[in-house]
Amino acid sequence: MLYRTKLFVAVIGVCFIGQTAEAASLCKPDVTGIDLIEGRSNPPAFLVPDDEKYKEGGSFPEKLIRQGWRNLRAAHRPLTLLCRYKGRPNEAFKLPDVTGSCELTYNGGLVFQCKQ
Repeated sequence: MLYRTKLFVAVIGVCFIGQTAEAASLCKPDVTGIDLIEGRSNPPAFLVPDDEKYKEGGSFPEKLIRQGWRNLRAAHRPLTLLCRYKGRPNEAFKLPDVTGSCELTYNGGLVFQCKQ
């Protein structure tokens, strides 16, 4: 029984890591910033992070510890992630309608993850 439990936990762990890698690969490594946009209004309605934490000194993205957006279920749909780059066009990605919160962190590279 213990073997089956360990196997089950290992399979769930691999699935979770695979999903995290997909979420982290939305923006390319040379991203200069991201924006979350709600709805289809013109001009766009940018969502301001409701949780931010930075290190002293340095520059973006190295000084970023965390930016978080909570209660996204109350935001107008569609939610769009806009990856901004220096010297080339921005990329936009539509987020799933079930998105409830998102977080941008820096651990040697920017990682953007969303949860239901």
